[in-house]
Amino acid sequence: MTTQRIISADSHIQEPPELYSTWLPEKFRDRAPHVVERDGGRYLMVDGKRPRRLDIAARSLEGDDDQREFRDGSTGRDIERRLSDQARDGVHAEVIYPNMSLSLYNSRDADYQNTVARAYNDWIIELFGGHSDRLVPVAIVPVIDIDAAVKEVKRVARLGFRSVKIPISMRERPYNLPLYEPLWAALNDSGMVLSLHAFSESVDVYPEDWGEEDGIGGALNHMAMSMVEGQNPVSLLIASGVLMRYPDLRVVIVECGAGWLAWLLYVLDEQVEKKHMWISPKLDLKPSEYFRRQCAVTFSDDPIALRNIEFTGAECLMWGSDYPHDEGTFPHSQDVIARLFAGVSPADKQKILHDNAARFYGLA
Repeated sequence: MTTQRIISADSHIQEPPELYSTWLPEKFRDRAPHVVERDGGRYLMVDGKRPRRLDIAARSLEGDDDQREFRDGSTGRDIERRLSDQARDGVHAEVIYPNMSLSLYNSRDADYQNTVARAYNDWIIELFGGHSDRLVPVAIVPVIDIDAAVKEVKRVARLGFRSVKIPISMRERPYNLPLYEPLWAALNDSGMVLSLHAFSESVDVYPEDWGEEDGIGGALNHMAMSMVEGQNPVSLLIASGVLMRYPDLRVVIVECGAGWLAWLLYVLDEQVEKKHMWISPKLDLKPSEYFRRQCAVTFSDDPIALRNIEFTGAECLMWGSDYPHDEGTFPHSQDVIARLFAGVSPADKQKILHDNAARFYGLA
């Protein structure tokens, strides 16, 4: 086993049934995520999303012992098992995101969103609060109500959170609008990391053929375009001057890969240089300089990102195992890392696998 200390900047936990049956007010419990049997299939029901079929994907994993183990029992809630799996995979600490609650923002009900978020935040910090050197939970903060979002940012900061998650995109109210200024200010002052995770859009973008036997390509297209979605908040937060006005605001784009980063930073720099007469506000640094100063992107298995270190630098890249998801690298993370980082300098490897996440999240 490697002696290099490794931090997974993208891991997950499955919310327990009692989060919705005990921690939520009774009026919301029937709307909480749940599974139903209908028309010969099993469907996940989430408020604001079309039903998502589960049984066909589960059948396709027959014979895959590692992934069947996750589907059958690995929720990430058993701390001893989680720490044991870390040791098995050569991982020393994790930044932890929710699972079903990634889609919370699809609901159109602000009261429901805020209530579920508060319940999740209280539950996750109670579960992991005693293991802050190894487990870094990320709080959920809806932004459908900005005043409520600011209050929750301040509340979770007092609870000891080091990071909060907002939707990766708000299509009806994009992040360059001035209405978000109180939120950026609160996050800047809090010292917490702002995370924008893939598959957490404010609207339901799952294709109608998701999980169906007679699909027409919707699932593959959705997975690929969800990676592309990570570029949008980067561009908006830089172009609108948010990172210029709030230099202490740190931002991480999660589970979108990182191969696109070099291209996006080049294009933003190029457009500022060539079309500056059309661009407002006027930025005091190059877009790429804001990103390198304040932002990072996580990836699990993205060799393209590592081939572009000469342009992006290594200080804005973080690795994550995506544990315990089936598309993640557990329990073969060491093999993946050995393949990915062949040819990468030891100094850059150390930054991407450990130092950058340790610096962002305050891990020793």
